[in-house]
Amino acid sequence: MSGWRSLGLAAVLAALLTGPAAVAAPLDDLRRLVESSQFEQAWRLGQAHPELIGSVHFDFLYGVAAVSSGRVAEGLLALERHLAAVPANDRARLELARGYFLVGEFARARSEFEFVLRYNPPAGVRRNIEGFLSAMQLRDSSRRQTASRLYVEAGVGHDSNVNGGTDLDELQLVFGTISLAGSPSQGVADGFVQLAAGGQQTLRVSPQFSVFAGADIDHRENAQQKDYNLSNIGFNAGFTQLRNEALYRFTLGVGELRVAGQRYRDTLSVGGESSFNLGPQRTFTAFAQYFEYRHNSAEQARDARAVTLGGSLTQNFSELAGAPSLGLRFSWTVESNSRLRDDLSRDVPLVRAFGSFSPQERLRLSGGLTLYGQKFRGTDIGFGSTREDTALNLDLVASYAIDPKWSVRAEWVSFWNRSNQDLYDSDRHSLAVKTRYQY
Repeated sequence: MSGWRSLGLAAVLAALLTGPAAVAAPLDDLRRLVESSQFEQAWRLGQAHPELIGSVHFDFLYGVAAVSSGRVAEGLLALERHLAAVPANDRARLELARGYFLVGEFARARSEFEFVLRYNPPAGVRRNIEGFLSAMQLRDSSRRQTASRLYVEAGVGHDSNVNGGTDLDELQLVFGTISLAGSPSQGVADGFVQLAAGGQQTLRVSPQFSVFAGADIDHRENAQQKDYNLSNIGFNAGFTQLRNEALYRFTLGVGELRVAGQRYRDTLSVGGESSFNLGPQRTFTAFAQYFEYRHNSAEQARDARAVTLGGSLTQNFSELAGAPSLGLRFSWTVESNSRLRDDLSRDVPLVRAFGSFSPQERLRLSGGLTLYGQKFRGTDIGFGSTREDTALNLDLVASYAIDPKWSVRAEWVSFWNRSNQDLYDSDRHSLAVKTRYQY
């Protein structure tokens, strides 16, 4: 203890001699270390400057570094001091809640997490909080062993190209020119009604392990173009494993796509993902998926297997007005045709940038821009070339929470595809308004 006092006296004398710059320098260094997730170095730097204890900036940065480097008790004390002076700092409150979670003080951790949830944090922060709350619920033997989620949704909209067709009137092939006027290959516009419902049941097996199963159904009915009505039904089951602060999830899914009421394609999928906290407001998720596609007899030449690998990085800024959130997703899909049709096998690289913010308490605006390519592996005999596409997708969503169970949202989606084979050039724009009830 005498060593700390000596250090404190020396630091005070140094500050008196050198002025405010001597205090600002270690704070700037501490901030840089915390922002770059060098928590061990940040903690050691904080230890070397006990004269800064009590400064709101120091207490926050040192608290984050201490909790993240395993000195949870020290971090809790620093964060408590900071919040006593700056109670509106949600990021500090989240770190405090995480610290209480790590030492097993679940009642206090739950109270702090739920306090932040009242102020409608961004989606990434909300998912992290819900992960902690779920983990505490799993570890609390007095809680229910099962949990259920149900929803129903209805909406109306307009689609400028319900069949994803081209706007060309004629097409040049290696054997001549053919007319597309009035053919199913040309895009057509129509209004639609969409209905969806689903649910999931989760069962706790152990404090860190749970299993789940669910089903979803979605139907889109066009006003006039009934041949392009779409129905999707899917079932999924899997498990989640919580280990330290990482969440692992494995899912097995089966689904069927029906067009105009007739089976078009069945899908079997197996996927796994891992989510990690890289900092107080930064999350990284890595994922891998395997797919099997089986089509009806008329389209069985399209049967295929596919593997997708990728990841996503999300950064939240809960301390800023509107609590904005930004993210980047990237993936690579390799699809191999099961019928030895190389012209239907393809590689699909994809990158997506997305973000959201809340201009009002119950209103959340979000959007994303997706760019991907399709490079096929075999020559199309009709065109005499190997198909290559570049596609751009823009999506915008405004969602308003009427109450905890009811919400309404407006969705705008624009899609552009350009190909070296003119038949696949297409544009598509759709607008929909939907309402959802969830329990």
